[in-house]
Amino acid sequence: MTGGAGCVILEVLAFPAFWRCEKGVTPSRWRTVEHTADLAIEVEAHSLDELFVTGALGMMGVLLGAEDGTGPWDSGSPADWRELTFEAPDREALFVEWLRELLYIQVSEQLLFTVAEIAELAETKMVARVAFRPPSNELEVERELKGVTYHDLEVARRGDRWYARIVFDL
Repeated sequence: MTGGAGCVILEVLAFPAFWRCEKGVTPSRWRTVEHTADLAIEVEAHSLDELFVTGALGMMGVLLGAEDGTGPWDSGSPADWRELTFEAPDREALFVEWLRELLYIQVSEQLLFTVAEIAELAETKMVARVAFRPPSNELEVERELKGVTYHDLEVARRGDRWYARIVFDL
């Protein structure tokens, strides 16, 4: 999977999927942001596809107790691949629906998102093949997220990169 601007996914089956970029190119990343009674993450990426995948990895990182794109990852294989389709009125709502569905699967089935192959991503529609795996001794959920909110939501292009800010209910 290519990430645009000279980046390519290094390990598709690793959690998280790591990006290798050409010299001088900043890879996709996410970080937590202090927020009153909730928790926010900011995500940067070269492409909209990368932004959605990195946002999902950021949410999983928060669940696993990580900050700033680092954490207790292991390289176990995904146990379950699914095709997911979303439609929403705009790109921001699509981002929220994507993360809400991944959170729902994590809570209801105790499966963690590991990676996605985006087949289609437009302003109001997304189709992706998504991999999940169960938690393990090295990969345990440490923080409960109650939901994905629209509060302070932003999904925008800034220069040559994509940016998102998303707030989670704790």
